[in-house]
Amino acid sequence: MTPTGLGVLQIEPTDHCNLSCRMCAPHADRWETVHGIPKGYLPLSLYQHIIEGLAEEDCHFDHLILQWLGDPSLHPDLERMVGLTGNILTKNLGYLRFDTNGILLDPRRMERLVEEKAAALPLLVVFTVDAQSPEVYRQVKGRDFLLKVRRHIRHLLALRRHSENLHLQIQFVVQEQNKEELRAFHDYWRDAWACHGRKGGHFELLYKRLSVSGGAKGQADADLLYERAMETAKIRPVEEEGFAVRTWERRPWQQDDAHTGRSACPGLWLTPVIRQDGSLQMCCADMQGGLRLGSLREKSFRSLWEGKEANAHRMAQLAGRFSGPCKDCGGINWYQLSPEHIEKTRLQAASSPT
Repeated sequence: MTPTGLGVLQIEPTDHCNLSCRMCAPHADRWETVHGIPKGYLPLSLYQHIIEGLAEEDCHFDHLILQWLGDPSLHPDLERMVGLTGNILTKNLGYLRFDTNGILLDPRRMERLVEEKAAALPLLVVFTVDAQSPEVYRQVKGRDFLLKVRRHIRHLLALRRHSENLHLQIQFVVQEQNKEELRAFHDYWRDAWACHGRKGGHFELLYKRLSVSGGAKGQADADLLYERAMETAKIRPVEEEGFAVRTWERRPWQQDDAHTGRSACPGLWLTPVIRQDGSLQMCCADMQGGLRLGSLREKSFRSLWEGKEANAHRMAQLAGRFSGPCKDCGGINWYQLSPEHIEKTRLQAASSPT
């Protein structure tokens, strides 16, 4: 897909997390810092300043994701962030999304979220579950909260019946430790959807490939495991009224494939990320901040995203030069770069002062 507007914006409420999932190196390996800066929480006042700036500059995005390398439910002002976004950026977003493990989203907080969200802006809540049994949940995610998470999700499923604009997605990242639970997981959550009624917002299950450092060595093995496990479990894409099953078919460029050439990565055009300290970065795969453009405390989004430094990175990739964090990365393969994006970059680069 090619996202609309300026792509898919991610804003990180916090880089703290209360799990240590195997596939998430910063938290599985308990990094003291995630981005090379102290872990922290995005102040609500700065968040409001940033989204008001986006509205003033008339920045439009396909959607906004309130999450990056931590769990947003740890932020004490998550509900207010949702409310502010819905009120300020109603006309600038296709929808608002946040991803969570669901541990702290108890019924009281979920009800507050539903109250806060603007009626006109759809809200998608994505739960990363990745297991069907408590034992496997502990293996994959480091601690056992499965039964609590299930209760919380089922409560939101019930609330969803009263809102056409409240949508849920449950994710399962296929890996060696959980591949045998695919079918049981699938049947459980389809039954849960049917049990809680088919009215209200959309509900879907997404099965993802394990990402090995953005297509680094070992990605081909992870892809093969995914394909075999999905075939064994007989899980196929489904599209019904109010319900869908999504599978991850696209594969990234990867070292294991011995490719001789690469095309420019859509990430530099379509995945702006705002870190918990207010810094704007060019790509959601750049954990260390090698593609940091500057701080939104001091400069506007457009001045950074469409500025000389950002376009220099893009022009280098159009010329086949991949350096820094992009050198060994497989790329953001789930989006596609349009000819219009490339032409705009060339025009901006040509008009920039040397």
